[in-house]
Amino acid sequence: MQHKEIAEAFSGGKFELVYPFLAEDASWNIAGERILNGKADIMAFCDQTAAYFAGVTTVFTTGNIIAEGDLVAIDGTAVFINKENKKTSVSSCDVYRFADGKLAQVNSYCITTGKE
Repeated sequence: MQHKEIAEAFSGGKFELVYPFLAEDASWNIAGERILNGKADIMAFCDQTAAYFAGVTTVFTTGNIIAEGDLVAIDGTAVFINKENKKTSVSSCDVYRFADGKLAQVNSYCITTGKE
């Protein structure tokens, strides 16, 4: 997979596709929420997030993708619809840095834009 494809999979919640490409010392900064350090911590959080996604209907929409060398940025939106048909809307931007062919760093900026 190319850098852009790896980033698109991660931003789209298809985390398991990204696991083979994570650097052992990767970091993920979810601005204002948490910082995850190391492949194992990132994978554990991704697994928790994927379990949440499995319990709701999720609609991801990609806005812009900028790819330049070892950097990729993706902005977009997500709508999560729970079992009571209540919606939460989020706008986000993920910035990815690759090193030595591996995903080394992710900075995520997420804003809840609507909640029922």
